[in-house]
Amino acid sequence: MDLNPDYIKKNLEQIGKKTARDILKEWIVNSDKISIRETALNLYSSLDEGKEFKFFEQLFLSDESFEIRGFSGNILRNNYFYHKKFVSLLEFTLNDVNNMDQKFFAVEILNLIDTKKARKIIKDYLKKAIKLNFKKKNYEFAEEIFNSNYDTPIPRAILEVCFNLILYDYYVNSCGYNVTLREGLIILLNCEGGKLNDISEIQAFNKLVKLEHLQLQRNNIHNIHGLSHLTQLKTLNLSQNQIKKIENLNGLNNLQEISLSSNKIKKIENLDLGNLKKLSLDRNLITEIENLDNLCDLALLNLSYNAILKLKNLDNLGNLRNLFLSFNQIETISGLEKLENLVTLHINNNKITHIQGLKHLLSLKVLNLSNNYIERIEGLENLVDLNKLEISNNKILSLGGLDNLTNLQELFIDKNRIKGLEGISNLKGLIILFLENNHIKEFNMSYVANLKNLNFIFLNENPLTPESWEIYQKRTRFP
Repeated sequence: MDLNPDYIKKNLEQIGKKTARDILKEWIVNSDKISIRETALNLYSSLDEGKEFKFFEQLFLSDESFEIRGFSGNILRNNYFYHKKFVSLLEFTLNDVNNMDQKFFAVEILNLIDTKKARKIIKDYLKKAIKLNFKKKNYEFAEEIFNSNYDTPIPRAILEVCFNLILYDYYVNSCGYNVTLREGLIILLNCEGGKLNDISEIQAFNKLVKLEHLQLQRNNIHNIHGLSHLTQLKTLNLSQNQIKKIENLNGLNNLQEISLSSNKIKKIENLDLGNLKKLSLDRNLITEIENLDNLCDLALLNLSYNAILKLKNLDNLGNLRNLFLSFNQIETISGLEKLENLVTLHINNNKITHIQGLKHLLSLKVLNLSNNYIERIEGLENLVDLNKLEISNNKILSLGGLDNLTNLQELFIDKNRIKGLEGISNLKGLIILFLENNHIKEFNMSYVANLKNLNFIFLNENPLTPESWEIYQKRTRFP
């Protein structure tokens, strides 16, 4: 005979209730198999004659298995809802048991009991939690929490605050996360460096329905999932993880900013997010720019530190203002014609030989072309609003090609092959001129006489003549 809970249930009359209860209790207490314990508990509760409150209470408070604790709590709710000691048990659970699920259970059942005493327990917990964690910030919480009216049911909105304060205490004091609340509800959760292997490891994550900002950088997360309930989410940071695929983001229609930097993503995909404003995919394994057509409101795109060979599929990003393409394998500047609102372009550390494809970028203010293979300054004639140009560490021989950049304030053109200062006389707005490590021999004040705004000029690491060096040392700050 294979004696098990199912056998006992089928042969209850033959075995007898007392013997059955004794056997079931033995299994509940001593078995190491959760499934057998739960089955035995279920049957044991059906044989309960209202005398086992103490036994279920002990399981609920101290069993090693949190599953059994939860199962026992449900039995207490079903069998002992009106027991004289049940409310006291729930009060103790809410205030002294260090387990979120049990605290949630206590709040829900106290609310169902819906007596003045039950309501007072919930409100007292709220007031204590607020005083302990927020001190003088009572004004951030609903006034109803602090009144002494226990005659009417507690609104669901106040119960949600209670759940969120339970979560706040656990996340901050047990997990070490950073948490921000608004009107008693968690809107920001920062689990940076939390040693998470999966998003599902965040306990009670499904209750954070008002979350607006989620920071999960520097963990060991491999998959994006379990976010569908975060319909209010605005920013998501999953940088510095082990993610290989962009997925399961559909439905997050309020998402405005995603950072997936420093992962193992090879393909841009599954980004049907019409309200997205910022997308960071730098430091991945991306070789092609694609699948961005739906991101019409995108204002910032960071694709630096990838393996991109060609600029393409950017035509729909007409609202783009900041584009970062540093440290790729790009040889030709092209495909940017429709980006007329672009303000910042970083395309340094690539394999570019010619400056081209920029004539339509009339709003551009910052351009970084450093660390390429450029020999000549050209193609900048239309960029009259440019404020900052970085073109260091190329193969440039002269300062020609800058005449139209009258609004330029900062020019970084160090580590090139420039021999003279001819070509900068029109740069009336120039404040900083960085010319270190070139081939300049001659310097005198006439070269910069027209540059009334020039405050800093750097000529170190140039083969200046002794006379030029002396002039430079005396007047390195202008005027």
